[in-house]
Amino acid sequence: MNRLRRLVRMLSLAFWPALWPALGLTAPVHHHTFTTSDGVRLHYIEAGRGAHTLVLIPGWLMPAAVFEKQFETLSKSYRVLALDPRSQGLSEVTTRSHAPKRRIQDIDEFLKAAQVRDFVLAGWSLGVLESLDFVANYKPKGLRGLILIDNSVGEGKPPAGRRSNFAQTMNDPLKREQYMRTFSQDIYRKPPPPVLAQAVLDSALQAAPDVAIQLLNQPYPRTYWSETLQKQQVPVLYAIRPWLQEQGKALQKKRARDLITVEMFDKAGHALFVDEAESFNQAVLKFSQQAFARKK
Repeated sequence: MNRLRRLVRMLSLAFWPALWPALGLTAPVHHHTFTTSDGVRLHYIEAGRGAHTLVLIPGWLMPAAVFEKQFETLSKSYRVLALDPRSQGLSEVTTRSHAPKRRIQDIDEFLKAAQVRDFVLAGWSLGVLESLDFVANYKPKGLRGLILIDNSVGEGKPPAGRRSNFAQTMNDPLKREQYMRTFSQDIYRKPPPPVLAQAVLDSALQAAPDVAIQLLNQPYPRTYWSETLQKQQVPVLYAIRPWLQEQGKALQKKRARDLITVEMFDKAGHALFVDEAESFNQAVLKFSQQAFARKK
């Protein structure tokens, strides 16, 4: 089974450029890999070119492919990169560490491998927390802005917790598969392209149960995220659905007007950049233009 899965993933990588037109997209994309300092092969996607780069970090168990609609539009103005974190997408499924410190080190090594200089960092869901953790620990000199997509940033009331039987579900093969299938559908409000839906499901299913559990057990208090964000002297775009409206208002009160933009997407699911791709992309283009135009 593992050999078959590896073969399917290799074929996916080989034929992915041919599948791009099937999604109605025309942007030329390039696939790259690099090896981390602990010996794990990571994959990332690149499109566009230029001195300014948009870096995309996907959410829990999700692949870089989920940002396809961003590659199509945003790469016309910027170099766009999206990482497949370890054990996600087309990166190596590994038994090595998935601890937060290792994951943010992967982001640092990814930026160096891709020779990224001035950039806006965008994280979705778990990628929000990993992006904030990364900037708190590495303080990247080239960071020009942050885009935080549909996750809590430690403001206001804490969101509802996971079900008490989550670990049990993850460790039961049948229950886990059903959970992942439901999860991979529920992140959208509108049906996604079938190729994208399959890529998301494949990525969600491939990580080991203990990895899936560990990734959601962040070892920090909620104040870590809010305090980290308050320390950043770069513009922030907070792209959210109504469930995070309270946190958006709290950020607007705490940060200077030129350092916070809150965009609400009330007709989208968790993958709001897929459901409302045009509106999201336009918000990112406007924000990025202003972020890169600011003096360092």
